Amino acid sequence: MVKMWSNAKVILRNGNCRVSQLSGILKVHTSSNENQHVATLEVDTVNVKPYNEIPGPSAFELVKSSSLPGGKYYKKDFVDFLSAFRQEYGDISKIPGVFGKNDIILVYDPEDFKTVFQTQGQYPIRRGIETIHHYRTKVRKDFYQGVIGFADQGKSWWDFRQKVNAVMMKPQITRKYVPSVDEVTQDFVKRLHSLRDKNMETPSDLYVELNMWALESIAQITLDTRLGIFDNSTNKNMHSLMNDLKVFFDLTYRLNFQLSFWKYFPTASYRKLTQSTDNMYKVIQHYVNIGIQKIKDDPDNEENEGVLKKLLEIDPKVATVMAMDALFAGVDSTSTATFSVLYVLAKNPEKQDKLRQELMKILPEKTSPLTVENMSNMPYLRACIKEALRLYPVTFGNFRSTGQDLVLKGYHIPKNTRILMGNQITQMEDKYFDKPYEFKPERWIRPPNSKMTCPVNATSHPFSYLPFGFGIRMCVGRRFAEMEIESLVSRLVRTYNIDWRYPDPKIKSLTINMPVSDLKLRLTELEE
Repeated sequence: MVKMWSNAKVILRNGNCRVSQLSGILKVHTSSNENQHVATLEVDTVNVKPYNEIPGPSAFELVKSSSLPGGKYYKKDFVDFLSAFRQEYGDISKIPGVFGKNDIILVYDPEDFKTVFQTQGQYPIRRGIETIHHYRTKVRKDFYQGVIGFADQGKSWWDFRQKVNAVMMKPQITRKYVPSVDEVTQDFVKRLHSLRDKNMETPSDLYVELNMWALESIAQITLDTRLGIFDNSTNKNMHSLMNDLKVFFDLTYRLNFQLSFWKYFPTASYRKLTQSTDNMYKVIQHYVNIGIQKIKDDPDNEENEGVLKKLLEIDPKVATVMAMDALFAGVDSTSTATFSVLYVLAKNPEKQDKLRQELMKILPEKTSPLTVENMSNMPYLRACIKEALRLYPVTFGNFRSTGQDLVLKGYHIPKNTRILMGNQITQMEDKYFDKPYEFKPERWIRPPNSKMTCPVNATSHPFSYLPFGFGIRMCVGRRFAEMEIESLVSRLVRTYNIDWRYPDPKIKSLTINMPVSDLKLRLTELEE
């Protein structure tokens, strides 16, 4: 035992916490038995500052500066808001809760991220999705019947997640879909080829096209069904889903993160969100029903032995909710991530050429199949994807509620405090990444058999880069998303030289970061 200033014992029974003389945490020692977990905390009871001294504006100042024309945060993009907030208040600050919202503590130090994640408890709480939880537990409770999915919290979330993990987190399940996802990708590449204009450029609505590809891919994975979107791109259901997804992400961000009275009465924005969510889930339920009917019609077909069938065997309601979650959550996020990779490769032709050399060995012909075996030998491709998501992440950070009393940057943080970890800002700091504004995939290439999780040629902290979150609440669809991105980037880079000839795309930070300007890539077909 190291020397301590003071000891405090925390007894946890049935999720409750009793704290004695707690004002800081240096080290945690744990033991457990059937009924309780005991943590002995080494604490500094002298130097820790109280919660109410955390820097930040008053509630009135926040409303004035963010909601009124002329305010310094008025209409700022959320990432710009975070950057300005950090510049003014430092490495820890407080966004005060107003109009029924809770305070949010902002932190940017990976060591603080580590502290939050490693003490989040048995059932991590991820806030910022209250509107979705309300919709599923109040507005449409007859349909969800207590199975809330990713928006749930506590033990009921864990019960759902355990059932889903048994299927979606297994590598052998992911590998099953390599050929079928590659088939979707090759069909999409053919579509892009035919849509190019006389300058060999894609349509300006490339992001919509990527949405179509992502939806077709995730449907193939979760429903073992091709939707046929490329054959019928005028399908009203598909266009309705795409439009409602945009409304969903926009209003989910605004209602959960900006000033709103939706908790007190159904505002116009909340009614619009409810309507778009209704529309979206009607379309998604239609697609889910197609997948379920396919299994019923041919229950012995080995091609149907995938995600949906295995989840149906575990729990039909869980299967339906998970499929719906995957279809609506796996479209824009995967599209954004894929565009980020294509964009940085187009802007860095020497890196694109280096990647192409790797792909030529794996895909000697443009039509050579992608397989589980050859996809296991793509270190530079995976490095390019990691580096693209560092420069242009899908989300601005990670949300958690503290699982116990903590000390961050010398301040006491009570249990159940909402924490926003600003990964997007951290990922662009030279103290963690050498030359952070440069696209350097090589920083992620590590020696064979190395277990390193951070860049090999920088002083990066292992918690400085968390594109899929961390711990048991990390993204359940990570393996599938990575497979989809790898498939499309491989096919496009192997088939075309990719150029970008326009100003940088405009990215808007909503619930996720999304490109909102015209996107046009020039695809020049390679001879070999």
